Amino acid sequence: MNTQRLLFISLLFILLASCRKEDEIFDGSSAQLNFSTDSITFDTVFTTIGTSTKYFMVHNPYSETVKISSIRLTGGQQSNFRINVDGRSGNSHQDVEIPPKDSIWVFVEATVDPNNLQNPFVIEDYVEFITNSNRQTVKLVAWGQNAIYYTPTTFSNNLPDYTCLTGPCGDDIPPVNVQWTDSLPIVIYGYVVVDSLDELTIQAGTKVHFHNSAGLWVYSGGKLTVNGTKEEPVIFQGDRLELPYSERPGQWDRIWINEGAQNSINYAIIKNAFIGIQAEVSPFTNPPYDPNTPRYLEIKNTIIDNSASVGLLSSIFTIDAENLLITNSGQHNVVLRSAGDYNFTHCTFANYFDAAKRETPSFFVLNSFVTANATQVIGVPEVQLYNSIVDGDLDNEFDTEVINNGSITFDVQNTLLKTTYNTSNNSEFQNIIKNPSSEIFNDPSNGDFELFEQSVARNGGNINFANQVPLDLNGESRTTDGQPDLGVFEWVE
Repeated sequence: MNTQRLLFISLLFILLASCRKEDEIFDGSSAQLNFSTDSITFDTVFTTIGTSTKYFMVHNPYSETVKISSIRLTGGQQSNFRINVDGRSGNSHQDVEIPPKDSIWVFVEATVDPNNLQNPFVIEDYVEFITNSNRQTVKLVAWGQNAIYYTPTTFSNNLPDYTCLTGPCGDDIPPVNVQWTDSLPIVIYGYVVVDSLDELTIQAGTKVHFHNSAGLWVYSGGKLTVNGTKEEPVIFQGDRLELPYSERPGQWDRIWINEGAQNSINYAIIKNAFIGIQAEVSPFTNPPYDPNTPRYLEIKNTIIDNSASVGLLSSIFTIDAENLLITNSGQHNVVLRSAGDYNFTHCTFANYFDAAKRETPSFFVLNSFVTANATQVIGVPEVQLYNSIVDGDLDNEFDTEVINNGSITFDVQNTLLKTTYNTSNNSEFQNIIKNPSSEIFNDPSNGDFELFEQSVARNGGNINFANQVPLDLNGESRTTDGQPDLGVFEWVE
């Protein structure tokens, strides 16, 4: 009898101890919950007002109960999302307990009207968890408008998240030829890669929108053709169109073009990127580079505006540019590095960037290029500037950097330069208008880079160069009077 009583007491003690362990609340300052995912994406392109539901699991890894003091949507009642925590609806919950080694479920719904053009293209929010003063979040993403969406299919520690034109990338996928049209906006989340031997043609009027840090990568051997028109340019910009985002630099990453094809861009507007266009041999390839591999970009009748860093960055490439207007970059409008053939006719590079302090020249040429594997490539850039303008609000907007006793070859004719650079070599600089003291543009502080009526850039061009580009960026003739103006715009009454 005593033995049975002792056994009963022992079992009762074990049971009570176990209950007390469960009832204990883990109060460690290092408390971290485990989640079945770090993000929820509603990747259905909605065709009507509708609701989708997804879920994730929250796990308590500890041997004591965890009390979550707050679970809430950071967007509050204005969010496009709704949550349900283990059967309890509402966008905010307090003092939610999870027993030891147990889990709860969080259900998420997204309600979006895709025909509401006031919606941003990409809608985001977070489910926030506060545990013992520690904050953790699960990201929520949904699409806000009817559009063609590209989302990442490949994730790497060394590269941005990306996808290819028709989905996952792979050597076993045959080359594709894809056209983007103006039927719906294109919205890119992550990077879209034009893979080797793939071709992407973007037709007139197409609008391409990039989410934060997104971009377009024309990989080695891929080809990009942009067929805009004066009336219907192709527009590349961020996916936040509301004020104040519409004029905020650095909203997306860049258009990155590697070697291997004859790329062309005509009548495009590229705005608010980190780098507008980066045209270079692949930085992942060891030099020397095959001289027979095409490294070419033709860019005409195009505006690159309000880049956070550089408008046009190029290394070891051939660029033929006509009627190219690059304005207001956070560092440089143009950077040309190492060997390459860079030709600019009737172009305007004017830097009046006012979102931050700038101390770097608008037009910058270097004879070196450092690849991704830290290899330094020295070359001789060949730079031609004809009937063009290089201007800005600094004293020196045209400069070079030459190392290892290298050199740069210039042929600059009938061009306005604001610079402290020595332009006395007549074999490289002819008919230069240097550091004019009078006004050049109508209103550069407000983005008007057409010529002022009394501008010194008027009638300063060479008719032979103008005959190669007879119409200005507005479609006006610059050859009628035989006295073409400098830059992309011909002055007209």
